[in-house]
Amino acid sequence: MIKTRLTLTALLLIVTTASLMANPVSTNYTAEPEPVHGLQDLVNRTIFPAFEQDLGRDGYVVLNFHVDVVGNISNIEVAKSAGPLFDQSAIEAVMSTDWNPAMQNGTATPVNYQLPFEFHAK
Repeated sequence: MIKTRLTLTALLLIVTTASLMANPVSTNYTAEPEPVHGLQDLVNRTIFPAFEQDLGRDGYVVLNFHVDVVGNISNIEVAKSAGPLFDQSAIEAVMSTDWNPAMQNGTATPVNYQLPFEFHAK
């Protein structure tokens, strides 16, 4: 199973850490789908919910979604919820990011993908 882990720190009213680990649901490809401008772009689009931040709460959300042959995202499901505010933030980040499709031997292929989001109040 291919895994990518990236931990980055972003300044959003308070310093927070967003961590992303991509776990493909399908492994029928040689290159996994990825944000066009890299994981940093996805992290930058992930907004720590102000209400949860004010309370100092951490959150862990896992999204499952489909990436088609041109990088369109569909069928987003929350596989693990940290509450509606964290879930919505993760969904909005994925939907607002442009994606490259997975590739199999040089050909774009549709896949189901799983992406965890970790929110840490600092």
